[in-house]
Amino acid sequence: MPPYEIRAGEILFDLSHNDILNVGLAGAPSGFVVRVRIGSGNVRKMALNQGLIISDDGLNWRAVSFADDGAFLRATLDHSGKIVWLSTRYPYGRDNLDQLLADIQGTPGLHVYLLRRQNRIVPVFEFGKDDGRKPIHFIIGGEDVWETAGQWTVDAMVRTLASEPNLAAGLLAKAVVRIVPLTSPYSATQRWSSHVTVTGKPAYGAAAWTETEPPPEIALVREQVIEATKAGRLGLLLTVHSWQGQAPDSRMETIRTAGNRVIEGERLEWAKATLERLVSGVPRGSWKISEKIWHPGLARDYMLREHGAITFRIEVSTYGQGIEAFRETGRRLLANIAAIPDWGPVLPIKQEPIREDTQR
Repeated sequence: MPPYEIRAGEILFDLSHNDILNVGLAGAPSGFVVRVRIGSGNVRKMALNQGLIISDDGLNWRAVSFADDGAFLRATLDHSGKIVWLSTRYPYGRDNLDQLLADIQGTPGLHVYLLRRQNRIVPVFEFGKDDGRKPIHFIIGGEDVWETAGQWTVDAMVRTLASEPNLAAGLLAKAVVRIVPLTSPYSATQRWSSHVTVTGKPAYGAAAWTETEPPPEIALVREQVIEATKAGRLGLLLTVHSWQGQAPDSRMETIRTAGNRVIEGERLEWAKATLERLVSGVPRGSWKISEKIWHPGLARDYMLREHGAITFRIEVSTYGQGIEAFRETGRRLLANIAAIPDWGPVLPIKQEPIREDTQR
């Protein structure tokens, strides 16, 4: 619970040190005012563009607009019921994952298996018959658990494959699909990190594929991807994130360089065409090829640097859109993946060009 203060007709939350809010407010009438003190820059921009996320039942979530009152952001509640749930994210946690597991059990062609290390358990939803030859697509959500629009999107992808047999058949005839909706429910409970250094600087506690000993759940997922890569069977590797309301678009991206690896020529053209196809019809969809990774060690950087593999990430936006848009994003992504005829260029046929001025 963040620091708060009750005044006549309103409640003030101080989120200046941690912008994550997830709390039930009891006894507040409709029209009650919520004021939030929040940081500056992208954090404030994100909140203004997204709004305060509220729910009457703790299950169905919608956004209420924020107004900028200078020191505070102000939202006026429009709810029914004795308790209104307030959040700065569209909440998705282990309870949502449990509900997903219960809802899709018994789906033909679906195998759910558990990866386990130490106290971490990662459910993997595998669709399709593995004949030992077809490419394996990996769709990974929840590496950074505060980026919850990504989890909602991946949850929708599981539900779509379980409920739309025609779409599933077209995709699964050509590939095996392994989906992880919630990779890391424990390693990153704060917005920036799960731990600090002795200097007081936060350390990025999730999604770090290059670490020798990453969080156990990241290591487990990485091992699955590497196994498919070494077998020459890696198809799509898509990590699904959310930059919340920082930008108005849901952006699909890959990178051109990592270490001494360079993607160019026909593989670069394939990457551009694939990015464009992947976001076709996606709400607020856009794409970009970056020269290099923004934060060293993420999946795209690791896979290109170590294996020469072209992999992808999408940042799902909460700018003016909510859970229905996240669900449509998941469905459109699946349809687009199914329509891409060739995943061969993901892996290099021979050694990629070496940049002489770059050392690993």
